[in-house]
Amino acid sequence: MTDLQPSNTVRLLIAGYGAAGRAYAVGFRRAGADVTAMDPFADGKSQKTALAAGIVLDTKLPGDLGAFDLVIILSPAAATLGIIRELAARTGTCPVLDLTSSAPGAMQEGALILGERFIDGTVLGAVGLGGLATPMVFAGKQAETAAAMLRPLGCRISCIDGAPGSASQLKLLRSLFMKGLEALFVETRLAAATLGQSDGLSIALADLADIDMPAFLDEMLRTHPKHAGRRTHEVAAVEEMMQEAGFTSYMLPATRKMFTRTAAAGTGPDISPEEALSWLSLHFTPKTENADAKA
Repeated sequence: MTDLQPSNTVRLLIAGYGAAGRAYAVGFRRAGADVTAMDPFADGKSQKTALAAGIVLDTKLPGDLGAFDLVIILSPAAATLGIIRELAARTGTCPVLDLTSSAPGAMQEGALILGERFIDGTVLGAVGLGGLATPMVFAGKQAETAAAMLRPLGCRISCIDGAPGSASQLKLLRSLFMKGLEALFVETRLAAATLGQSDGLSIALADLADIDMPAFLDEMLRTHPKHAGRRTHEVAAVEEMMQEAGFTSYMLPATRKMFTRTAAAGTGPDISPEEALSWLSLHFTPKTENADAKA
């Protein structure tokens, strides 16, 4: 059973019908959009299931894009440029939004192929959990145009200044933080298990449920230049404890290196996060890092 479509329905073509593609396609359809999807690996069963949800699923891109308001690419990153080249060869000039995990360079190449039609997009979270409300960031000349189509469907979108590639840079910066946090937490849980402190760890970290996380992170940054030396001793104590327990840590050596490097630069400011970042940037630019490595 399908929903009735109003005359001003947004017409979407979704290229890629994997987990993310399906989640978005079904979400957009339920929100009232007219959804067509394409996936070269779609079989009869998946096409039948899609049709039951009101989605037309094909194995090839349509020859004419004139029937669509927006194309959204949700394929594996490795297939993205091939799809973009196919889209460029089609008639029709609707915007093309790339929501894959492609690197900034690939996004820039996509923009060279499609010109101002191309929009670099990134999803900041798990679509399976947040659905259409999962935050997104768009960059490109037609970013606001695409956002205006998708926001009424329930999407949370921030458009930033900058050429295509800017949004995917933010995605990778988020990955730097989130994947590092994941690795740290996994190692901490394993360390707690080694020490017989699995239950106790919940007590040790209980305060994290009550803090303002952005303010907490700013506090870490603000105090790091001045207190890195003292904190290095605490890191050393953790290393000693884990060595005695026979636990091999991968995260601690990197942590020690970061704190030791800061401490070696001298006592820094403890004024504001901005002052801390300025001081750290002055001491640890790529130029100074390379010079220290050669010394």
